[in-house]
Amino acid sequence: MFNNKFILSLFILNTVFFPWLFNAAVYGSDFHSPRSDALGGASHASPLLGDAIYLNPSFIPFIQTHSLSLTYLSYGFGQTNSPYGLINYYGHNLNVSVMDGSAESIFQAGVGYTVRDDSSMIHVALAKQIFPKVISVGISTKIILPNDNSGSKYVDGTLSASVLAYNWLQVSAIVDNLFNSATPLGFYREYILGTKFNIMGITLIYIDPHMFSDLSLGYEAGIEFPFFSDFFFRLGRMMNSMIPYQGQRGEGYGAGMGWVGPKISLDYSFSRAYTPISALSHNFGVSVFF
Repeated sequence: MFNNKFILSLFILNTVFFPWLFNAAVYGSDFHSPRSDALGGASHASPLLGDAIYLNPSFIPFIQTHSLSLTYLSYGFGQTNSPYGLINYYGHNLNVSVMDGSAESIFQAGVGYTVRDDSSMIHVALAKQIFPKVISVGISTKIILPNDNSGSKYVDGTLSASVLAYNWLQVSAIVDNLFNSATPLGFYREYILGTKFNIMGITLIYIDPHMFSDLSLGYEAGIEFPFFSDFFFRLGRMMNSMIPYQGQRGEGYGAGMGWVGPKISLDYSFSRAYTPISALSHNFGVSVFF
């Protein structure tokens, strides 16, 4: 469907050339698929398909498939203060990603494009297993194009490592917004510890504490119940975490479900944000893989 040489070229352009051309800025937790949204933003230790591009690039080699994912998010704020008084606001986000996690490739990679109401973003991720089926490392770069008519373009990145310690435990360490270059705007480097606990194959628990470079703490936590090996029910909670469609930290919860077929998966989530702005969202996703 695509090859690693093309992705490597994009990665070099993003990493080497764009930082010299543009001032850098950051947007934490840039994208949530319906799965990660339902889990409260958790699953850094075990993202599926295109999620790995955004949450944890080092996990791509463990997925070992080709995939194409499409996601549509619609959201609405409650009555929100504005120069025009109290209003209701509605918006939507779109995302498309492609990923090559095949084991026969020299390295594994993915590319994603996201359209949000505040910006458009391009992500490029590269990863490699250090010890097969045990430890991998990854890096990604992102370009942010704000929708503010300023013509500004910003660059940052993510560094991560994953360990499949036991059948029941997976652990990942992630540094997001690596260059920490837009703290005056409230966007800080984020250190994330992703964990996944597999309880006898009948319950999957994700606990992802994180710390921003201003030393404020938060977490994302979720629980996933597999049914009949192909249907999943999910619940999640977040505290002091980045809410992608708001572009700022907040508190909320999520819920959703997913179905995984032989070559396709379908996912849906509902989420509610309490702070900083009360909001509701619906997230729909479809992925094909082979």
